[in-house]
Amino acid sequence: MNIFEAVLLGVIQGLTEFLPVSSSGHLVFVQHLLGWQQPNLIFDVWLHFSTLLAIVFFFWKDLLQLRKKEWLVILVGSIPAALIGVFFSDVIEIWFGSIKIVVVALLVTGLFNIKTGKMLRRQQKIKSQSEVSFKQGFITGLFQALAIIPGISRSGSTVFAGVIQGLDRIKAFKFSFFLSLPAILGASLLQLIKASNQGFDQTISFSYLFAALAAFVTGLISLYVFEYIIKKARLDWFGWYCLFISLGYFIFF
Repeated sequence: MNIFEAVLLGVIQGLTEFLPVSSSGHLVFVQHLLGWQQPNLIFDVWLHFSTLLAIVFFFWKDLLQLRKKEWLVILVGSIPAALIGVFFSDVIEIWFGSIKIVVVALLVTGLFNIKTGKMLRRQQKIKSQSEVSFKQGFITGLFQALAIIPGISRSGSTVFAGVIQGLDRIKAFKFSFFLSLPAILGASLLQLIKASNQGFDQTISFSYLFAALAAFVTGLISLYVFEYIIKKARLDWFGWYCLFISLGYFIFF
């Protein structure tokens, strides 16, 4: 993998990891259309750790203010994705090789976003909630587990889950990314364990470093964009985009 390919994948990862459009789906699309091979596990670990750092950098003040109960809610919400990631990792890897699964899943992501946008525009009458309950956290975690399917957006599905349970838009936005921290860290560690049998000679590759930096910077940009869009209650923009991409693939490919 040359530097151009690595940086391009890093930019796509950073922009789509946090926006509700599915980073995994876009990476599969790009690799399929350009005929590139799927990157190795070490490369994925670099990108995931860089996006993890972007979340911590963006939310560091909020993270420092979280109370013990709120951390426990995050851990409870992380259980579904952890179980699926551990016991069904082989099946998930096969799904990443199926463009049809990605296309259908992206349609689901689009519908989630359109519905969320409509609910948010009616949310002015809903009273803001100070804390996320264990029940709300676990249900949101179930939607996060659903996003293990390539093409299902993690942020889109978890924000949708939060909003349908009555969370205000900012609370749903923040909890979505708080919940992502154990998920991204856990997925990265699993990939690191699998890659341990392949050696670590490529971890200091300059192309990987540039890709990680690109993912970090574009990840921060996408977080600011998503925060702006969710305040405007216009997630349907992303919804129509996902429908356009998936239907376009059906028609032209």
